[in-house]
Amino acid sequence: MKRLRPSLEETAAAAKVIGQHLTATPISREDALGGKLGAALYVKHEYKSPVGSFKVRGALNLVSSVVKSGVVKRLRTASTGNHGAGMAFACSRLDIPLTVGVPVGADRSKVALVEQFGAELEFIGRDLDETKELMLARPHKPTDFFVEDGDSPAIVAGTSTIGMEIVRDLPQVEVVIVPVGNGALIGGIGSALKARNPDIQVIGVQSEVAPCMTLSFRDGTPRDTESCETFATGMAVRISIPAAVELMLEVVDEMVLVSETELKEAMGLFHWVTGTMLEGAGAAALAAVPRIPNWLQGKNVCLVASGANVDQEIQQEIKEKFVVDPK
Repeated sequence: MKRLRPSLEETAAAAKVIGQHLTATPISREDALGGKLGAALYVKHEYKSPVGSFKVRGALNLVSSVVKSGVVKRLRTASTGNHGAGMAFACSRLDIPLTVGVPVGADRSKVALVEQFGAELEFIGRDLDETKELMLARPHKPTDFFVEDGDSPAIVAGTSTIGMEIVRDLPQVEVVIVPVGNGALIGGIGSALKARNPDIQVIGVQSEVAPCMTLSFRDGTPRDTESCETFATGMAVRISIPAAVELMLEVVDEMVLVSETELKEAMGLFHWVTGTMLEGAGAAALAAVPRIPNWLQGKNVCLVASGANVDQEIQQEIKEKFVVDPK
C-alpha cells in the first residue's frame, strides 16, 4: 500500500509550486457563527480560488510533477465536479490535455467549471465510484495517466498546504473541522497540523447518507457503502480508499456524521452571516459544530469552508427554506 502522508519538506515544496499560480486563502474570525457556543470560530475560506474550491491545490501540485516527468501526454480522471475543475485549471495552466469523466446528472455548476478550463468531458456512471470503475476498465495509451484523487501523494501534499497556512495564520488554533469525501483533504490538512503541533484536534465531517470514511475510521479498516445519495456531491463517496483510510487513522481525532437537513441549515446560516452560499460539503464543518460542543467549548476553532459551487436549484431551496436569522 502506498503511503500518502507528506513530510514537512513535501508540504513546503507543494506550497512553492502552488504559490506560482495562487495566493493563500484568507482566515477570518466569525463571531456571529459561534453564537452561544463559547468558542472562537474562524473560517478558512478555501472556496476563494479560481475554481471555487480547495481542489485546485492538489491538482496544481500533481500536474506540475507529471509535466516535469515528460512521460505522460494526457491525464484522465473521474470527478463529481470540483476535482475535475481543479484538474482542468491546472492542466490549462501547465498545457497538458485532460479528460474528465463525471457521473450522469452531475452538478451543472461544477461541470460548467470543468468546461470553462477546456477539459474534455465524458458523462458516464451513476456516481463517482462507478464513473471511475468504468474509466479504468477501458484500454488506454501508455502515455495516458489516470489520476485517483484520494490515492495520490502529490494531491495530498497539495491539500497539506492548507494546514500549513492555518498554523501560520492562526498559531493559537486548537481544533480544525474538515469536510470529508475521499479523505484527500483531511489527510493533507491533518498531516500538516500534526507535524507542527500534535495537540491540535482534527475532526472530520460526513453526511449520514454517505458515511464510508466515518465507518472506516470507527472500525479501523476500510468500509464501503452501497450508496452515497447525498446532495453534497463533494462528499458523495461510497468506496473507501485503503491508503486514505490509513492516513486518516494517523492524523484524525474524531469523525462526525450530520444530516442532509443540518447541511442545508449550515448553508443557510453561512449565507445569512457572510453573504456567501457554500455548497453542501463546504458547509459541513459548520454543520458539525452543534454536534460536538464539548470538543469546542473555550477553544480556538477553525472551520474549513471547502467549496462554493452550488446549482441554482439548490441555491433557491436554501434561500427559500433555510436562510433564517440565527438569533
